[in-house]
Amino acid sequence: MAENFIAEAFSLLAIALVVIVLRWIARVITVGFSKLAADDYLMVIAGALYSAETVVAYYVGAKWKGLANSGMTPEQRAALDPQSVEYKLRVGGSKNQLTGWLVYTVLLWTLKTDGVNNMRIRIRIGTVLLAVTFLATFLTILLGCYPIARHWQVNPDPGNFCQPAISKLQVAVLITLNISTDFYLMSVPLPMIWKSRLATKKKWVLSIMFSGGILVMVAGILRCVLILTSGMDGPQQAGVWSIRESFIAVIVGNLPMLYTLLQRIQQGGPGSFAKSSGRRSYPLGSYQTGGSSKAGRKGKKFQHPLSMPNDTAMESDEQFVVEPKMEATQPPSTATGSIGQLHLNSGVGRSHDHGIRVQTDLHIESSEGTGQAVDRGNDYHQFPHTRV
Repeated sequence: MAENFIAEAFSLLAIALVVIVLRWIARVITVGFSKLAADDYLMVIAGALYSAETVVAYYVGAKWKGLANSGMTPEQRAALDPQSVEYKLRVGGSKNQLTGWLVYTVLLWTLKTDGVNNMRIRIRIGTVLLAVTFLATFLTILLGCYPIARHWQVNPDPGNFCQPAISKLQVAVLITLNISTDFYLMSVPLPMIWKSRLATKKKWVLSIMFSGGILVMVAGILRCVLILTSGMDGPQQAGVWSIRESFIAVIVGNLPMLYTLLQRIQQGGPGSFAKSSGRRSYPLGSYQTGGSSKAGRKGKKFQHPLSMPNDTAMESDEQFVVEPKMEATQPPSTATGSIGQLHLNSGVGRSHDHGIRVQTDLHIESSEGTGQAVDRGNDYHQFPHTRV
């Protein structure tokens, strides 16, 4: 079983790291290296934490033989020589278990933070919630047994709370706060997805991605149940299931970025990253809304809660459209006739030198015959220092 676990643990680690690398490739191609967001760097930290967690879990069996200061009767504790190899293994194994719990907690909450980096007011509540629940979980694991040295005390029996491999206090606090935060984070994007104008199929795709936390919750519950019911195997099971849960969390945390990458590749290959669709759409990112009578005054910045970092839209023919009031801007119009469709996009905006720029895009699609004729034209008019 130990050999199977080692192969599984390091295979999952390799897959997770590849997924993180692919996420970075997608982000760099999409927005450029200079515009990477904080959550992109958080994912690098998550990769390092997951690597550390895997090593710690490996040590549980490879170095400490699955032993800790649990699973012993009072008589066995009293008879165990403090100078014996078993005693040292149990002390070291208990320290390893405590380290594993702490790394595991930091990793999970780092991944949760990645999920809320670009959302708004409800998200600010979520950010505070994450900070409070992280501190509560971390401090419970570390200080739930005090003094800390009792975490690896063998004789006399330090009590269940001081046995990190099977501590009921740690399990109860972690499972409660972990699940509650996951539920809260999922409750934010899902209603917005189903109120959007996306096709039903795409709503389901996005809903599945944003509901990936359910898999993390299931793995977390299984981990806690197995820890409490595995008896002597509790320490080993703790390591095995922490790796599995963390792997699922890493994959789920990177799914939106990988979805963007796959969508772009599917639509036009790698070269599509450098192309624009030609039709006006609002990305899942932020843009300026509102006008001003005074030149140079900035409009209010609107950040959609489902936005990707740095104005990254989920590339598809049907964008997630949000329509706040926008002054001096005309929405695109579409005319349909017997020969196909004509898309007319016209917009008025202020140029960098404070003049007014009018842009008109003409896009004609013909549906006659087996082929399709497309004619695109762009007409730019610059009116320096003209007031609207």
